[in-house]
Amino acid sequence: MVVEIDKLVEFKSEILTKKMFHKKRRKAMNNAVKITFWIVKNLFTILAITLFIVVAAMQSGCKKSSPEQKGGLGVTDETLRFVWLADSRGDTLEHPVNTEALNAIIAQIAALSPKPAFVFFGGDQSYRGYIHPSYTFVAWKNLFDTLTKNGIPLYTAIGNHELYHQHASYGYLLVNQQEYQKVFSENPSNGPAGYDHLAYTFTSQGGNSFFAVLDPYFVTKDTVHMGLGGHIDDVQMSWLKAQVAQTKAQHKFLFIHTPYYYISDDSTESSAADTSLTLLWSFLDANKFDIYACGHSHLFSRKTIDGSIHANPPTTPPTPAWQNNVVQLLNGTCGAGPSTEIVDENLRTLWNIHNDPQTYYFTVIDINGGAVTVKSYGGYTGAYSLIDSFTIQK
Repeated sequence: MVVEIDKLVEFKSEILTKKMFHKKRRKAMNNAVKITFWIVKNLFTILAITLFIVVAAMQSGCKKSSPEQKGGLGVTDETLRFVWLADSRGDTLEHPVNTEALNAIIAQIAALSPKPAFVFFGGDQSYRGYIHPSYTFVAWKNLFDTLTKNGIPLYTAIGNHELYHQHASYGYLLVNQQEYQKVFSENPSNGPAGYDHLAYTFTSQGGNSFFAVLDPYFVTKDTVHMGLGGHIDDVQMSWLKAQVAQTKAQHKFLFIHTPYYYISDDSTESSAADTSLTLLWSFLDANKFDIYACGHSHLFSRKTIDGSIHANPPTTPPTPAWQNNVVQLLNGTCGAGPSTEIVDENLRTLWNIHNDPQTYYFTVIDINGGAVTVKSYGGYTGAYSLIDSFTIQK
């Protein structure tokens, strides 16, 4: 009797266990159905969230390999605007800077939309670098406060007039050069030893554009006799080659005071390039620079230098024909008296020359991926109008 009761208890326990199992199973199936129904109901939302996460991850990946770090993806997507101008000096000790013209151009730059990332000035700021009792650099620099205090940096290349005492017959003075380096300390200091803030390079934030500045008048002592056309010493040339070898930028620009190709003979400052400039141009051509931006000659000119234009001065052995269409952009007055030299009309057309009386110039350069659009404007104290426009496509 006891055995039968035990079997009955065991049987009831088994039935109870099976009922509990089936109950849990039905509950799990109900939950699965509910979850499936919820997924179907919210499928669009789930897909949208998944797509957002995937896109965000891809964008994050692009940022980690940004071109300024490793020359990675996205290089050709960069947009950048900057301004180029040069030669604002006046003609006398009493009128050392043509502030009327320069201030008008600064106002034009301040009104640009979108505003430029920076401004490049190509030398010959003032009639003299030193006019008793002080250097002229700080007063000139302060004229750009409208821009620099609005987040538009000013970069400069040195000109020959920065090195003059008020008596220019003293020649190029080392103390002027040293004072210039102190005042324009915002210029990068990655040049060769001793060339701080005189020769330097930098790359745009997006990594697509490379900028270099050279000093054709560098002195290690006071120098009375030195060619106004300038000279690029071996130290700067070797340094520039090393800098260019490290960049992966699609666009490259060189800024310097002196032209390589002169298109007029200014009797007040007769100048000519020497063979060091031919060697420089040969390097720029071989490395496919976009623009050689210069001043010194008091006019505007723009010319694409192709194989039909010979090296000048020539070298021995002869320099091979140019192959890569570097543009010489000569923007030689934003205040300095426009050149009054007579220009041959054929040359005026071929070299896009502008030298109208009381007309001064500045250039706006826009980079958009592989395209560089260059627009130059001329005027005086009133409205400025477009005088030249061209595009480089890479």
